[in-house]
Amino acid sequence: MSKNDHISLPELADKQSADSIKKPVILQDDQLSENTSDDIDKPSSVILPHADLKISSDLAQATIDRLATLSELEYELERTETAKSLNNMSVRSLDKLVKKVRNKIESETSESLIIDTEPYSEPVLDITSVADQICQILDDHIACKDAVKFAATLWILMTWLIPASHILPIAWINAPEKRCGKSTLLTLMSRLSKRSLPTSNITGPALFRSIESYKPTLFIDEVDTFINESEGLQGILNAGHSRDNPYIIRCVGDDNEPLAFNVFGAKAISGIGKIPGTLIDRSIPMTLRRKMKSETKKRVRDLPVDITNTIQSKLARWSDDNLMVIKAAKPVLPLYINDRAQDNWEILLKIAMILGDDWLEKAHNACIEISGIESDEPSLSEQLLADIQTVFNLHETDRLLSKHLLAGLCKDPEMIWSTLNHGKPITLHQIAKRLSEFSISSKCMRALDSYGKEVRGRGYDINDFQDAFSRYLS
Repeated sequence: MSKNDHISLPELADKQSADSIKKPVILQDDQLSENTSDDIDKPSSVILPHADLKISSDLAQATIDRLATLSELEYELERTETAKSLNNMSVRSLDKLVKKVRNKIESETSESLIIDTEPYSEPVLDITSVADQICQILDDHIACKDAVKFAATLWILMTWLIPASHILPIAWINAPEKRCGKSTLLTLMSRLSKRSLPTSNITGPALFRSIESYKPTLFIDEVDTFINESEGLQGILNAGHSRDNPYIIRCVGDDNEPLAFNVFGAKAISGIGKIPGTLIDRSIPMTLRRKMKSETKKRVRDLPVDITNTIQSKLARWSDDNLMVIKAAKPVLPLYINDRAQDNWEILLKIAMILGDDWLEKAHNACIEISGIESDEPSLSEQLLADIQTVFNLHETDRLLSKHLLAGLCKDPEMIWSTLNHGKPITLHQIAKRLSEFSISSKCMRALDSYGKEVRGRGYDINDFQDAFSRYLS
């Protein structure tokens, strides 16, 4: 080595260091596996699973439950990546599952709309005295016939015995005019019934969702103001009458997926005037009257809450202890009322049977009185049949042309047909449509006009009415 090639020790150390940087030691694969290790608590395979690792249903459900608690923004930031981690689930499917859990959470947090009653601490051995107390409360606050008080009392007890009921009649609280106590009776019944949910107005979707979610006893005030304009609402109320057909089908969600909703439940409605005939047929009418100036009734707001709460508590305990007894009861149904009325009153008569002979007699008489009043009110089609029979008898003929029948119906001022259509007379088409319900139709014929002259045209033969007259007017 020449003099010029001499390198000092410090320079040599620096050169070796530089060489070590330029030429790092490269370990073989087997050396790498032997000398490297993770310094974290869990292996990376747990934190970053392999592509073919399947997520368990429990872990997936826990993830969905957590997502349902996030804000809208937080969920949007996570939904895509989380869907991939859940075995490459579609984001759309994840949205549906999260929404379902959110709806369940909202339903559980909304239970404050319904109050569950704590059963009485001791068995209720004298349920008759509780029924008598309820009846007295109704008498103290409402001007009505005894039959209505008895029916309302038994209906209140029925709300605590839904599992024992196959038919749940609607309580139809009505009056001819305002200030007859309809809202007062509705309020009293709601304070004594099970899981009461009062409202002054409700839409069809809100109705079936409320029944499905809360299983309430529903109290709808002023139903006459909107029920006739909502066929959907009528259908839901009709469907909730019997266990035989308790479901309605509605399309819900962004995909309009058809779902079944169980709308079987107890309902009380109040209003002035008439409601659709299909609802009346499923109801127990409770008609009120305005109190006289000499009559004095108490105010509902003065009724102590402790009294109604104690009654509810006793009914809760008694119904728990006697549900099967009520279900097994076999009362004798009045023969003088129609089949639908018998269905409506059966559960009330079962309850009255357990209350004792005195209450059974009260219930039996109330059933005949209320159902008798209801049955005296014919439907519009039945009224048309009766008036057509009258027109045939007045003309003393077996055949009438359609135009002559129409003239006869509209001629009598005591009949409703001259002003049926908002002050205008009924039409031939309307007559034909209603008569078709009884399988009666017009036909070409010869008949006599009002002058005794034979004329030709479409008309009706009285012989085609005989079956309907026998079935509906006798």
